[in-house]
Amino acid sequence: MAETTPRTPDAPTPPTHRLLALDALRFVAAAAVLLYHFTATSTATRFWGGVPGAELFPAINHATRYGWLAVELFFVISGFVILMTTQGRSLTHFIGSRVGRLFPGYWACIVLTAVLHAFWSGGRSLSFGETLLNLTMVQDLVGATSSQVVYWTLLTELKFYLLVGVMLAFGPLTRERIVGLAVVWPLAGVVARATGQYELGEVLVARYSPYFAVGMMLFLLRRDGVRGNRLVVAVLGGNVALCCHHVLAAADGATELQSVPVHGGVSLAIVLACVAAVWAASSPRIVLRGRVPVALCATGGVLTYPLYLVHSEFGYATIEALTTRGLPPWATLAAAIAVTTLLGWAIYRFVEQRWSRRLRHAVVGALSPDSRVPQPQYATSA
Repeated sequence: MAETTPRTPDAPTPPTHRLLALDALRFVAAAAVLLYHFTATSTATRFWGGVPGAELFPAINHATRYGWLAVELFFVISGFVILMTTQGRSLTHFIGSRVGRLFPGYWACIVLTAVLHAFWSGGRSLSFGETLLNLTMVQDLVGATSSQVVYWTLLTELKFYLLVGVMLAFGPLTRERIVGLAVVWPLAGVVARATGQYELGEVLVARYSPYFAVGMMLFLLRRDGVRGNRLVVAVLGGNVALCCHHVLAAADGATELQSVPVHGGVSLAIVLACVAAVWAASSPRIVLRGRVPVALCATGGVLTYPLYLVHSEFGYATIEALTTRGLPPWATLAAAIAVTTLLGWAIYRFVEQRWSRRLRHAVVGALSPDSRVPQPQYATSA
């Protein structure tokens, strides 16, 4: 999902190391989500033979129980990098880039998960119609079960893309319009919840909109500089405060869900560290040197999305199969990580590499008769 800014007078191109640092951060977030699902959730307990992750992995559970906060990190990064993709792009090319980036790998995961469910009865139970609805990525809107647990986050991302697309339809995203979105969107969610309009709050993504807004403000500060941007800093601070409010409330729910203590103070510290990490990863002063670090970050970048999409059901199936055969927990966990990582790599190598660009061009061509006009090029791995 991370993309660098094209060369335009209004938006200087961030150097390549920025992209690599954000790629590394995104992969860390994906790994945190994976370990959370495998070693901390109550769902995982069933596949570990009824033994909670806190008992099986006491050495790491004190950390992995906070892995749910990695989703918030994803949303902050998304707010940052999606603004990069809009710099110098038309609405048509923005739509094409998002469709081409998201759907080939996602469709492959839906098909592979359906095949898995045909042979494994331990996972989510979907009808054929629900599987077809999953191909749209908006199955939650009609109450259909998602093929994998993390797919709700994709609808949240789509709502953000829709807002950005609507704004692009009325012209380029200027600094004033971006700041306006970062103020009005989270505030509307607060008002909706305060007045009991919970359905409207869901539409507005009231709980998560501040994270996107934080990412957007970090982008503006990186692009335009901190000095003289008091309004942007103030909007950033207000949205960080909203994020803190939401995460403190969510910590109690996480405690109940996992049946282990999830401390609000620790959760708050992690969220603040995530914001700081995005700011640090986007710094032009961070220069990655050497083939190995660069290769690792680039590989992490391309693996993040397919691994995130596919890990839960295939990981749980692996855990259940090996646990019932008596394999020790740590060896089983390593196998589940290996299986899902290899599957994620296969989706990237044989689906995304072959079809993402083709789908992007096809969408742009269908939406614009002038699609052959050159557009800004992006150095992107995700």
